[in-house]
Amino acid sequence: MPSTAFQTKSVSVREYYDIEATAQERSDYYAGEMFNMAGGTTEHAAITANLLRELGLALKGKPCRPLSADQRLKSEQNGLRIYPDASVFCEPLTYDEEDGQKHTTTNPTAIFEVLSDGTEAYDRGFKFESFRSTPSLQAYILIAQDRPHVEVFDRSADRVWTLTEANGLDSSIPIGGIEISLHLADLYERIEFSVEDSSEGRIFPKGP
Repeated sequence: MPSTAFQTKSVSVREYYDIEATAQERSDYYAGEMFNMAGGTTEHAAITANLLRELGLALKGKPCRPLSADQRLKSEQNGLRIYPDASVFCEPLTYDEEDGQKHTTTNPTAIFEVLSDGTEAYDRGFKFESFRSTPSLQAYILIAQDRPHVEVFDRSADRVWTLTEANGLDSSIPIGGIEISLHLADLYERIEFSVEDSSEGRIFPKGP
């Protein structure tokens, strides 16, 4: 997903929310800067659609529910606002007090990101760092776009994060935080993998 810091002056949280209310493209926000998150490959869109379908099926009849990339999240740790590719909530949603329209939640149970060359460092690094101290968060999931590979970071009862990986279309992977298992063949349905992949350079928030 292309992302660049595009404004020339610092933007307040209120101004950010006002801009996002009418914007045609979504932007992440950190420390007065907005980072455009529009665009993406067909593969990214297809994997995300497959993911939301599988989450809906796996969580049917359970208290948890999946939400799409339209749901904005806020990290209470440092104020980063993001639009993850998908998120799951197992408790009633709580909202950012600074967002009068109540479009920004603060208590995800799981966050899912479909990786690309331009977003991987951001998704693995600053984004995960910003949200992993969120009390409600139990799982952080990274899904490769260029090969069938999924990484699940689960939070244990003693608040330690552990990594589980799955490779290949014959694999499945458990997500302990929401008590489901996902089959990689379903996540990557109709995806054709290419040998070479390229993307443009991206600019993301690097943190303090």
